Amino acid sequence: MKTIVDKIESLTREPGYVYTLALVLMRDLFMLPQQIADINPQDHLNFQELTLLVGLFVKTAIEFQIPAEEVSSERFGRTYQLFEELHKKYHDPFLKELASKLKHGHPTETRQENYRRIFGAGTMVTEPMFYGGSGAYDFQYLDFAVGKYRNDARWIQEHVGVDLPTMGLMARELKKLHEQKFNSIFDSPPSDFFETCKTALSVFCFERKDLQQFETAHVEAFLAVFSLTPAAVNKKLELPGQYNEIQSRPIIALNDGRYFLPISFNLSEAIYESPFFWMNKDLSYLDTASKNRGQFAEEATAGLLTTVFGADKVYTNVEILEQKGHSITDIDVLAIVGNRAVVAQVKSKRLTEIARLGDEKTLLSDFKSAVQEAYDQALLCRKALLDRKNKLLADGTELILAEAIDDVFILCVTLDHYPAITHQVDVYLRKKPEDPFPIALSVFDLDVLAFYLPDPFEFAYYLRQRVALSGYFKADSEMTLLGRHLKQKLFKSGEANAEILDHSYGQLIDANFQVARGSVPHTDSADRLRSQWKNEDFQELLDQVKAVSEPRFTDVVFFLYDLAGKGADDLIQLLKLTKRKSVSDSRSHNARVLFAGEPRGITILSEPSSPLALRKKLLPLARIAKYKSKADAWLALGCVATSNRLVDAMAFAKYDWKYDPELEQLATHFHGRMTTPSGGKIGRNQPCPCGNGKKFKHCHGR
Repeated sequence: MKTIVDKIESLTREPGYVYTLALVLMRDLFMLPQQIADINPQDHLNFQELTLLVGLFVKTAIEFQIPAEEVSSERFGRTYQLFEELHKKYHDPFLKELASKLKHGHPTETRQENYRRIFGAGTMVTEPMFYGGSGAYDFQYLDFAVGKYRNDARWIQEHVGVDLPTMGLMARELKKLHEQKFNSIFDSPPSDFFETCKTALSVFCFERKDLQQFETAHVEAFLAVFSLTPAAVNKKLELPGQYNEIQSRPIIALNDGRYFLPISFNLSEAIYESPFFWMNKDLSYLDTASKNRGQFAEEATAGLLTTVFGADKVYTNVEILEQKGHSITDIDVLAIVGNRAVVAQVKSKRLTEIARLGDEKTLLSDFKSAVQEAYDQALLCRKALLDRKNKLLADGTELILAEAIDDVFILCVTLDHYPAITHQVDVYLRKKPEDPFPIALSVFDLDVLAFYLPDPFEFAYYLRQRVALSGYFKADSEMTLLGRHLKQKLFKSGEANAEILDHSYGQLIDANFQVARGSVPHTDSADRLRSQWKNEDFQELLDQVKAVSEPRFTDVVFFLYDLAGKGADDLIQLLKLTKRKSVSDSRSHNARVLFAGEPRGITILSEPSSPLALRKKLLPLARIAKYKSKADAWLALGCVATSNRLVDAMAFAKYDWKYDPELEQLATHFHGRMTTPSGGKIGRNQPCPCGNGKKFKHCHGR
């Protein structure tokens, strides 16, 4: 690998490579918003690759001799060729391991042990680190930086000379300047290759006067901490993952008084990350900085969850006590929706340089500090909440929940972007088979989740699907999984044992989120994220259920979410059909629907005009239907045919089916009609809707 990196570095030292670099940057950084969802990332260098390229480039002095067009073209192609060779190098250990397994095998290993040994190897983990997403959007870095260092503002002002809000404004101004210069190329294209080179470089350059709207002292302070001089940096940079000064000082000072900012994203990232390292050098302030950092991590997590669950349903610093008053553990942030809880344990542990280089021992150590310890503590919290006998104190005040908690979802939140965290959970997490998976994500990922899932039921349902299918879906990031969920829900596909999601789902988020947050103009590409399915009647039904002040009706919301598109349409169609029959003949009508292959179903009862008759009949009818269907969960929906409401009564039961002699006798006389999901009659020789493969007459049609 080092040999290829050496070749890339030698290439950057060729006279005038700065112009080739500018052309590469224009190609890979300036993409039209409508192209983001469709672009093939394999054809472009990502932020990590570009940052490495620039980091190697600044190891020596910059020469501004403009090369011949054919020379620059050859260098341009060689740049991409070398990075392709570098990527292939990451696959060599896997191919060697695969060949060894085919030849010798590992008969003593379980399938899971074999998977973890291969994909948990240091070289296999560094690949998704280097080739994964950037981990955050530039505007997220700038927005969160202000809050992150709010309590350190005085120190930063005194020691740096410019505050965080002003730094963010300057970064945004420079990005806007880049974009304006790039867009102006289309209005006045360069006349020849010589002008093309000069124009390409100028896109990424600025002068002090371009920041004249800011105080001179602030501009000088900003440039002092975020700029570097070529040939005086990165002497030890030889491999991906090593410290690269371009990440902390992304502005390159040129010898003609201009400044070269190759990757504006790096500047936003540096504004978020660098103050932490500045303050660490001040030993007298170190403890205060660490305390402020931890406090912000919890505040940011609580703030994001509050936008979803509401301030009255989010609690911080929750202590769990046994009946005798002994402290069991504590929860950083707790959110409640009905009978479901979200426990968020927050860590500010960063991934170290040695780990980024693939040292397995350090990778495991960092993962333990960032995720495993948070998960282990969250498991204690989960068990204590489900125990229902413990006392909760939120900031010292006893917390009385409206209903017992039936399930708890675990979030392990990191303050900083933790590369390849989804993959590391897959290969490094230690848990018992019966324990649920956590969702490990950064505060930036949580920001996106809270934006797209602002309804507490939707948010909790996503967590339920993520946890339930953690072993089924394999993805490079949380954004890929979220994109799949927003587009077509996180459901299994057919009979597959596992499903690997490519980053195209994450690109749908990229195309939409930046538009929604006002970072880029609106395009048709931004509208491709969410499913176009819409059923206003089904949404009305969901809203009715959510409005019921009964915690256990969270189960009903999840039950209905599971129907997805066609299932939801079929349910509404059957409800309306049943009501129409009651209107037509002024008689009572009912239908029974089973979920294919699952022990649950729905009873629909329509009464001509009497709400009293509806209330009297619905529960017994549903109870017998559940028993006869041998179901574990059952939803009952009651309608009054003359009512303007779609549903006038509902009930839900969730308990394991077991033999009951009284119900068995009642069920033998039960003649409730079982239908197809669309309300049609089921033929005696048709497959039973329950999905067990038997004919209807030999199963639920008996």
